[in-house]
Amino acid sequence: MNRPDRKARLETALLKIWYGGYKPGWPTHTILNILEHVYKGLRLLSRQNAKTLSSKRNTNPPVLVVGNLIAGGAGKTPIVMAVCQHLSAVGKKVGIVSRGYGRKGNRAVLIDPGKPLPQASEVGDEPLFLCAETHCPVAVCTDRAKALDTLLSAFPDLDLVVSDDGLQHHRLVRQLEWVVFDERAKGNGRLLPAGPLREPLSRLNTVDAVLASNIGIEQLSAALHIPSQNNWHAACVLLQGFRHLQTGQFMSANQATAAWKDTPLLAFTGIANPDKLFKAIQATGIELQEKRGLPDHYNYPIDFCAQFDQPILITSGKDAVKLNASNPKVWVAEINVELPPALTQALEDCIGSTID
Repeated sequence: MNRPDRKARLETALLKIWYGGYKPGWPTHTILNILEHVYKGLRLLSRQNAKTLSSKRNTNPPVLVVGNLIAGGAGKTPIVMAVCQHLSAVGKKVGIVSRGYGRKGNRAVLIDPGKPLPQASEVGDEPLFLCAETHCPVAVCTDRAKALDTLLSAFPDLDLVVSDDGLQHHRLVRQLEWVVFDERAKGNGRLLPAGPLREPLSRLNTVDAVLASNIGIEQLSAALHIPSQNNWHAACVLLQGFRHLQTGQFMSANQATAAWKDTPLLAFTGIANPDKLFKAIQATGIELQEKRGLPDHYNYPIDFCAQFDQPILITSGKDAVKLNASNPKVWVAEINVELPPALTQALEDCIGSTID
């Protein structure tokens, strides 16, 4: 078995334990218990709580980190996209920093929306997707502080910088922190690697907002076993329709449902929670003949889509930036995120203030 296959099998096994209620046998259970205690010890020795407090301060321009407490993603990238699109629409200049997971190399790279876009292998799928969707500049580096320096060197007049993930990356100084949860909430409630939590839930006491993505506030509160607070907000992520990858033609969800009735459809994706895409498609009334969930940040072969017989293939925007755009069968699910007015107003108030 090659390395990607081993990684995919390990990822699948852990997700079953974290979110699927699967109880591993005693050898695995014991190993995970030991590793969880090691993780807790390393957090204590490295003074993570102190680093968290010291990384939060006023910045110029303001830096907003959109992250999550769980590994495997909880819908932060659509929130980043929505922030950028909203502020751009009201005349503000926004930039993005990202780690660029899965790319080749470690040096800081700038994605300038005014220039030809690079390949996903150079910058990562999420940064490329965000730049294409928002038309905002994106700087990519494992060290997000270096990414921020790279971004501001090229675009010094930004009104806001948004970090896609990086809640635990304390070298990146930030003014605001938002934490996103989806329907998986805290999973089994344990810390890595026994569970999905990167930090204890007590971390929510220090963030500026908690966003419940397509889950009710009270439902999230019950799942976390934490009373909801005034800074908890619901964020609605909606599937608007589908864009033809080759031509750019757009069909609304209703149009697609009618056009594809009785047509064999296959959906595939390499996002952290593939069921999120599949459920969103099926919620429109579209029936899927087949679903393919792939490892997160999957590296697509150039002829990947050629293996399927179905006349319609549906995928996510993050996947589409890594696919051959000449394939006429591929359609991309287009989403829209409705941010709560309280959060957009808070952002505009923050940007409008004088920050030293």
